[in-house]
Amino acid sequence: MNVLTATALVVLAALSSPALGAAAPDFSPLAGLVRQTQEATGYPFGTAVAVVKDGAIVYEGYFGYADIAARTPVTRDTVFYIASATKPFFALNALLKEEAGQLDMRRSLQQLFPDIRFAGIDAQAVTVRDLLIHASGVDNPSLVWATAFSGVHDAGSRRALVAASELDAEAAHGTFKYTNVGYNILSVWMDQRLAMRWQDQLDRAVFRPLAMEHTTASISKAQAAGWPMARPYSFASVQPREPLYLTKSDDTMHAAGGLVSTAPDLARFLMAQLGPAEGGALAKTAVERSHVPQIALASKYLDFPRSGYAWGWYTGTYKGKTMLHHFGGFAGFHAHLSFMPEQDVALVVLNNDDVLGAQLTNLIADYVYGVLLREPGIEATATRRFGELPAKAAEARTAATRQRGVIQARAWNLSQPRARYAGTYRHDRLGDMTVQVDADQHMVVRWGRLVAAATGAEQPEHVRVELVPNAGEFLVFAVANGEVQAVALENIVFKKVH
Repeated sequence: MNVLTATALVVLAALSSPALGAAAPDFSPLAGLVRQTQEATGYPFGTAVAVVKDGAIVYEGYFGYADIAARTPVTRDTVFYIASATKPFFALNALLKEEAGQLDMRRSLQQLFPDIRFAGIDAQAVTVRDLLIHASGVDNPSLVWATAFSGVHDAGSRRALVAASELDAEAAHGTFKYTNVGYNILSVWMDQRLAMRWQDQLDRAVFRPLAMEHTTASISKAQAAGWPMARPYSFASVQPREPLYLTKSDDTMHAAGGLVSTAPDLARFLMAQLGPAEGGALAKTAVERSHVPQIALASKYLDFPRSGYAWGWYTGTYKGKTMLHHFGGFAGFHAHLSFMPEQDVALVVLNNDDVLGAQLTNLIADYVYGVLLREPGIEATATRRFGELPAKAAEARTAATRQRGVIQARAWNLSQPRARYAGTYRHDRLGDMTVQVDADQHMVVRWGRLVAAATGAEQPEHVRVELVPNAGEFLVFAVANGEVQAVALENIVFKKVH
């Protein structure tokens, strides 16, 4: 058997549910379509698929490697980081807390933090609901960078960072703009108010009731339990088969993107969305309320139209049916959670790749929902679309290589010898950023969990870094009278201390 196809494991559930009967959907061709993509691209990243229908998992498929170098196959026990697909969990927990009388969605930002004076923000107008539906009009890049990327924070600094929130120049209060900020801010309050970390709240309120035994917001817990964890890869990397340097740790797992889970566990969560029962594991009223659109929007991600946002769920119409979904993307991972409440069907797709994984998932969803909805000609359509993906992937690789060459060729535009930029730069709430320059004039920047080699930039006193793999940012140095005084990342200023 081909070394790539040998990594694929397909598990077809015994379709014994009376509701399915003899007309049970057949997903067996999906395995061949996924393997075809792996073989054609020579890139066996891992993918896990779980399909739900009528309250049961009717298909599971596991493909590729959790660890390419070690040839560790993906199985139903492999845990993946799900990034922003965490949001439906956190929002549901907030609704459950409201039902318990511990939270009020009408409570204002100022009431949450009565001792903070928010500069330039009408904190009396911004509500908890606004924070959860991305309509707060509040921005806070410092809080996002600390909790999701650098890991340099604690309870005190997180609260101080909340106080540094500012008006979002791109979206006024009441306007939808997708961001992590609202979830991060509310988690700071919930941790303090309930005397329990949001991570433990989710464990108690959602994971345990649903018997999600391989889901956690703690990387150290997953490691201590010996859960097999998917390593992060990116098709856009110079070496796609090598894992990315940036991996998740406890201090970068945050309320807007901080869970690891398996396909079967996430299928249980989606089953709870489809069939919340009176007296069931989760309060029916809270689950059903979480599906109600709260704000309108008009956008699309790949094949998925988005007409609204509920409590942690995008809403829209897919293949002519109402669908709720949320995806998660981070360096090395792409997650997909979706369901059609009226059809009682749902889909989980997890990948340990952040580029090709999204494209593959798009086609998996097209095929799975096409079969579930008995879409005419779906087999032929899927075969064609999967067949086109390798060529599109090759074009993307070529474009990425070309762009990387352009980036590497950019001249440096610094006014001082590079050695003068070396040193430690400090932010009172975000810790230290260090810049090192070696004898060969290579500049390396470090901040908490982040590290990147700098390259040149067109603008004066700018350098480009990829603190997050394959996502460029510019650092801007402040120089006066030949002395380097500070460096800024997204207007977050670190002052040079030595």
